[in-house]
Amino acid sequence: MDIPTIQPPKLKPGDTISIVAPGGTVQQRDGFERGIATLERMGFRVRFSERIFQSSRYLAGEDSARAEELMEAFEDTSIQAVMALRGGYGCSRLIPYLMEKRLRLHPKVFVGFSDLTTLHLFFRRRFGWITIHGPMAASPSLGSLAHNQEKHLLSLWTNPDYRPVLSFDQLETWFPGPAEGILAGGCLSIVAASIGTSYEIKTEGKILFLEDHGEPPYRLDRMLTHLYLAGKLQNIAGVLLGSFLECEPTQGNYSANDTLREILTRLKVPVLAGFPAGHGVENWAIPLGAKVRIDADSRSLKILDAAVQ
Repeated sequence: MDIPTIQPPKLKPGDTISIVAPGGTVQQRDGFERGIATLERMGFRVRFSERIFQSSRYLAGEDSARAEELMEAFEDTSIQAVMALRGGYGCSRLIPYLMEKRLRLHPKVFVGFSDLTTLHLFFRRRFGWITIHGPMAASPSLGSLAHNQEKHLLSLWTNPDYRPVLSFDQLETWFPGPAEGILAGGCLSIVAASIGTSYEIKTEGKILFLEDHGEPPYRLDRMLTHLYLAGKLQNIAGVLLGSFLECEPTQGNYSANDTLREILTRLKVPVLAGFPAGHGVENWAIPLGAKVRIDADSRSLKILDAAVQ
């Protein structure tokens, strides 16, 4: 049984967003600086430590330092939101260091995607928090945020009455019908890697959102089959698929979508594909942990719960 849902406090103009680096490191700061400029244009202050640019192999510094930085950002009462620098890899290594008593009483707007799926799952499973799957500080999708996406992101963060219906020309109906449920998921490879952990995804009655990057079709097949064999696909309410960037095979006359469609349509639940969220240039923010309604017939997503209070 799910624990009660907790919405973070809404943001206001002038609030401070802390940039943390729980995963991978960055080699160039150009994208980061463009992302910061976007956040400041939206009316927020941005705070970060030079620590986020540390490098330990493929990680943004030592595990203990990254975990401490994350916990301090949530504890600091002068900070109202926490955004990841980038994804990469590393969030799962933080789990043994995270102290629930330092986090539980401090729900805040938390934003990230890709490897940050681990923390989305952890915060939901442990605390019931609604978190935002969306652009990160160094993501091209934040640095080049289009006006309509910026307006949507700002509304998610600041307006408890915001209940948008999102529809895009590229959305595809793979299996018809409407479905309602709590939105859960994120990066497919990270969702699959959660099986057997303390933050393992809960999917029963949920709208399962999945996206990924750089995974060829046989790997997508393997991960979805693993989720099925683990009992994670049999009782979902519906599926919302984001972008699967650079997942096409190098040979053969089939596509990544052929593989995804074959497996997911067997579930006989509504499947809406092509939502512009994930590793692509378009990365529309969505509230994980909030109740949503997908309609594969009208090709739309309606957010039924506020992301903030």
